[in-house]
Amino acid sequence: MATFTFVLLVTVFHFLSKIPPSEQLLDAASPYLSPAVFPSNYRQMLDNFKIFAYDAQKDEAFSTQAEILFHKYLLRSPFLTSDPSLAHLFYLSLPSQNPRSIARLIRNLRQEYPFWNQTLGADHFFLSCDGIGIESDRNLVEMRKNSVLISCFPATEGKFIPHKDLVLPSLSLNLPLSTENRHFLGFLHGEEIDKFASSVLIELRNDPAFLVEANPLDSHTYAERLWSSRYCLFFYGSRRFPVGEALRSGCVPVVIADRPIVDLPFSDVLRWTDIAVFLHTDDGGNVKQALEEIPGDRYRKMQASGAQASVHFQWDEGYEYGEGSPGQHFSQSAYEEALDALSSLIIRRTRADGSNKGDRFDLLFDYLKILDLDGPVSEMKIIHVAGTKGKGSTCTFAESILRHCGFRTGLFTSPHLIDVRERFRLDGVEISKEKFLAYFWWCWDRLKDKTNEDVPMPNYFRFLTLLGFKIFAAEQVDVAILEVGLGGKFDATNVVKKPVVCGISSLGYDHMEILGNTLGEIAGEKAGILKDGVPAFTVSQPEEAMAVIKNKASQLAVPLQVAPPLGIGLLNGRQLGLHGDHQYLNAGLAIALCRTWLQKTGHIKDMNLDQASSLPDEFVEGLATANLQGRAQVIIDPHIDAQSEGSCKFGGLVFFLDGAHSPESMEECAKWFSHAVQEDIQKLTSEEQHHTVQNIKQDEGKNLPVDLIKDVSSVKNSQRILLFNCMSVRDPQLLLPRLLNACASHGIYFQKALFVPNQSLFNKVGSHALPTSEPQVDLSWQRTLQRVWENLLFANKAIGSRDAIGKDAEYSSNSEDSKTSVVFSSLPVALKWLRDSSQENRSIRFQVLVTGSLHLVGDLIRLLKK
Repeated sequence: MATFTFVLLVTVFHFLSKIPPSEQLLDAASPYLSPAVFPSNYRQMLDNFKIFAYDAQKDEAFSTQAEILFHKYLLRSPFLTSDPSLAHLFYLSLPSQNPRSIARLIRNLRQEYPFWNQTLGADHFFLSCDGIGIESDRNLVEMRKNSVLISCFPATEGKFIPHKDLVLPSLSLNLPLSTENRHFLGFLHGEEIDKFASSVLIELRNDPAFLVEANPLDSHTYAERLWSSRYCLFFYGSRRFPVGEALRSGCVPVVIADRPIVDLPFSDVLRWTDIAVFLHTDDGGNVKQALEEIPGDRYRKMQASGAQASVHFQWDEGYEYGEGSPGQHFSQSAYEEALDALSSLIIRRTRADGSNKGDRFDLLFDYLKILDLDGPVSEMKIIHVAGTKGKGSTCTFAESILRHCGFRTGLFTSPHLIDVRERFRLDGVEISKEKFLAYFWWCWDRLKDKTNEDVPMPNYFRFLTLLGFKIFAAEQVDVAILEVGLGGKFDATNVVKKPVVCGISSLGYDHMEILGNTLGEIAGEKAGILKDGVPAFTVSQPEEAMAVIKNKASQLAVPLQVAPPLGIGLLNGRQLGLHGDHQYLNAGLAIALCRTWLQKTGHIKDMNLDQASSLPDEFVEGLATANLQGRAQVIIDPHIDAQSEGSCKFGGLVFFLDGAHSPESMEECAKWFSHAVQEDIQKLTSEEQHHTVQNIKQDEGKNLPVDLIKDVSSVKNSQRILLFNCMSVRDPQLLLPRLLNACASHGIYFQKALFVPNQSLFNKVGSHALPTSEPQVDLSWQRTLQRVWENLLFANKAIGSRDAIGKDAEYSSNSEDSKTSVVFSSLPVALKWLRDSSQENRSIRFQVLVTGSLHLVGDLIRLLKK
């Protein structure tokens, strides 16, 4: 990707954008001076930044490949404008390096355009690796003094003005980072090295720890030299200075100079002392000592940071503007930095300690003031939804409905399964990394600057909620749909004082250590989102819970109504986008919320909502296209499917994912799974497939593999497997029996249950949430789950071990494992067992229900996508 054109333009724009110093976050863990600069500036540039290019010369007018590429990509960039009155900067394409020709060009610009005279060239920039020397001509003096020179690194001595001019780095090969042993302490290469610092050269050439070569090397040999050396040495002033190749290959650059270095590439955005070593020629005889004194941990950090920064030293000539963001490579590393910062807000506490029950809820109002969000939040047209089960689905339906009605929507949900950006949807799509980074650091910087011991940094969920408010305010959504994180009364989303409408989905027993041990207590917490006079809807609830909700509504003069489930006939033959019979209850609640929102915001006249016997087309489309990962989701394992031969795909490995984690939702999950596995088998054994096989037999006769015929005839041979984990604060004695009995009532039995710990770490988000090595995990909780399961099987003979898949010993060292259950040390090990079993039993359809934890579901999706 043409990232260094982009970085240079960001650097130029950085001077113009007047970002307050508080936003220039200095993060010691990063090679970048500010993780916020690139993404936020790039967004501003796309919206506002314009460049006018005077009559541009052809590529052949330049002497180096770096100049040609910069020139070409600049002229194809989205920043170019044909209207000079809109431009922030003006690009001069020099006809030659001849001073007289350049002076003539400037004189012509003075006569033909007004722009040079307005600033004496201070908003102009030009490209020249040779630079402009000291000349007496007025035009050249102004150009040298005022205009931005983009030169080549290292710049010609005496022709570069620090803090005004910029440099292009030399082009670099796209070398991979090597983890091979590095036999040499240092590597020095270049045809010009004999011109520099003879005392240093003598030291290096006489020491076998250094590899010194002046002769040209082919690319393969050159790459091997980089990979075998800990440090790559360069003499400052050499025309060939491939520092990007050194950074990329993991060879830490060492710059040896005889004068101050003032022209390092991207010096306004990269912290060079964190990715390179700088020595003076006066240190002759001490190079080895200086390098050996660098601690190992610092060397490894420099190596990693250098690889991170190296993306800005590469070109991809296949890149076209519009095919992704030029800041994409940076965004990935900056994104991980943001997630590391976010992880620091995660506080480990046992949920039962009570410290997060309403813990200084009033702080949220202080945070809103710090972020200047109290006004924007009060003006938002919000739908607020609490509940035990179905609140995420209800919010998803509501967002999809209103989006199809033509409104700009913002959806905030929790938790995320794979990527934290899933929590923030704009018009149905999770927020981009660039936007996430810009808003993240905007909030982070202000909170870091204004918080103290009395008003500490918000915790993880509170920060994400505040970030959601910032995103929705800045993106000017028409409607914000907020899912409560936990409870309601003290949830961070409840900082909203006046939503348009509130909803309470189905209630049940969950988070009892925080919300209470009875349905009445839990309902009281959930009803905490109700506001004075704000209309509210709920669904049919247990009597104890409904009494509490009605009482709370009466106290606040809330017009409370019970939303009926959606009638299937109202979908005009369509299916709900979210599967399961229970989703008709959630869809009915979403419809009631959307109707009221449209009415209260003055849009009801635009929709045909008066007839109870029909729904507007926009409602039907929204309900049918709603999407939410990890809820009643079916994924065929692509690893197994890709390895199937020809049409022989009647076995295979299918995952049925549902993040159910309460007794009631476990029963709904079982109902859905029971129907889904039967539909899966029916689909495979349909007459259409049977006829396809018959046609193949007629066409190919003897050539049809016997195994294929067997596969088709035995396709009903399936293995139902449970892959399960739940949090230790939940009672498996309540969860597993509901699941087991509901499945059995539909004739569905499990041949084996697999119990695994979650893969992701509790205190990390992003790629760091996955451990880099196999951790030593305490499996005592998984053993407890296994014992509950085995006791259920013993007490309930409905489940048999017939045809159970064996060979567990090679995957689990547990002597307690049986034919009906296994405890695996990790999810990847369990997945390997499933895949191996599927490969070895290709006529069997393995149908795996993954449930008990949304974190488990997310971990599996992440592994399946690898």
